[in-house]
Parts: sequence; C-alpha cells; structure tokens
Amino acid sequence: YKGLLVVTGLYGDSAEFRVLATRADIDEEEYGFHLLNALVQAPDGSIYMTETSKAFYRRRIFHAFFDGRPTGRLLRYKKGQAVEVMADSLFAPNGIVLSHSGDSLLIVAAVQVLRYDLARQEMDSEPFVRVMPGTGDNIKRFSHLPSGEPRRCYWAGLGSKYAQPFSLLKALSEMPKLRAFLVALLPYRKLVALIPKLSAFAVFDEEGNLIETYQDVNAAAPWLSEAEPLGGYLYLASWFNPFLGRVRVDDLAKTSSSV
Repeated sequence: YKGLLVVTGLYGDSAEFRVLATRADIDEEEYGFHLLNALVQAPDGSIYMTETSKAFYRRRIFHAFFDGRPTGRLLRYKKGQAVEVMADSLFAPNGIVLSHSGDSLLIVAAVQVLRYDLARQEMDSEPFVRVMPGTGDNIKRFSHLPSGEPRRCYWAGLGSKYAQPFSLLKALSEMPKLRAFLVALLPYRKLVALIPKLSAFAVFDEEGNLIETYQDVNAAAPWLSEAEPLGGYLYLASWFNPFLGRVRVDDLAKTSSSV
C-alpha cells in the first residue's frame, strides 16, 4: 500500500526505507498504487513491476480475480524519473522474470504467461503460455529442471485449479453476471472457500511448452507461489499459508506428470 520502496540496512540495527513512487506519471494525483506485486531489473538497470489491479487492494485479491476486469498494468521505474505505464488493460498480472535471452520479460497473468519485448517495448500478440494447468503466481528462471537435469526452463507456481473436469474460475469467466453477483453478495471468506485449491508448480521450456508439472494431490500446501531448490530439497512458498513447506528432490518423481 505504500508504493515502490527501497530498503537499506535490512539485516542491521538501523533498517531504513524510502518511498520511490506511489503512482504512475499518468495517474491522477489522488490515486495511489493499489496492488503492486512483483518486480525485476532489466539489463539497462530500469525496474519493471506489475500492478495486479487498480480496483482492489491486496487484502481483496480474490475479488480482483472474480471481478474479471483487466485493470492490471506493467510499470517501469528509472532512477530519478516518474513511473511509466508500459502496458495496461492486463488481467491480474503477477510474477515477472527476465527471459534467458535477456531480451524480454515473462509475466504471469491469471492462467497465461505474457511476453513483453524490451526492444519493441510492447507485448507480443500471442501469449508465451496460452493456458497453464492452474492460476499462476510467481515465475522463476532456472538452468535446470527440478530433478537437477541441465536445461533452461521456467518454473511457475500454481495456486488454484483451472482444468477439467471442473474449475469454478473457468466457469465464472464465461458468466460475468453470476460472477458479479457472487462478488457483491458472498462474504469474502466464503468466496475464497469456493475456489478449488491446488498445490503444484509447472515447468516450461524456452518456447513456452509445458515440460512437466509437480502436484501434491492432497493439496497440503495450497496456493503455491514458487519453489526454490536448496540442499536436496525444494522449498515451497505461499502467500496464503502460514508455513514454509519442503519436499525432497528425490521424491519429486512420485508427484510429476511429464508432457
């Protein structure tokens, strides 16, 4: 809610932060960033970041999904300059990463992954990934698969189900009136409880093709944001869960589904 911040001395005795920006250059003076999400530094030193919604704050992030309006944006900050809007009318942009080639950004947007060309400064006409197995969160660049096999790839956390035989989010995406009705009348916690949870992450190659998915069918750690390898384990982070999960890399084969 405080905008784009820079923090110094985080691990010392005197941590300090200062605000770099609270709105974009084209925003009205009374507007403040609602839901800044992820950021990445481009090769030229500029900072690109996603704003998931202009209509809802972080504490109502599920409303942003159910509402269905594409109010998200891709923003750019350069030192000493105002924040610029590089792309708008995006639906729920979230995680962002610099591509292996360094010439583009990959941006998770609901069940898609978009590609933003840094040279042309515009989105590709076709998504990098058209439909993921679930709603996406963060995306990370790796030079190896979760098994350790060398291969350039991207790992994306999956938070909720978006597949057959049924997905509430998929069904509601085609029924805007019902979607608006649910958002208006249902208590927020009831709304969240309706969404089929997923505990999984997907691995994509450099062309956006799905290599494999890893899923805990018991959904012990739902709303997975990302997976980070360390010391023979994959640590599983989530914005929703009050804990950090982990799984042995040797056990991953039991949960994978290759394509």
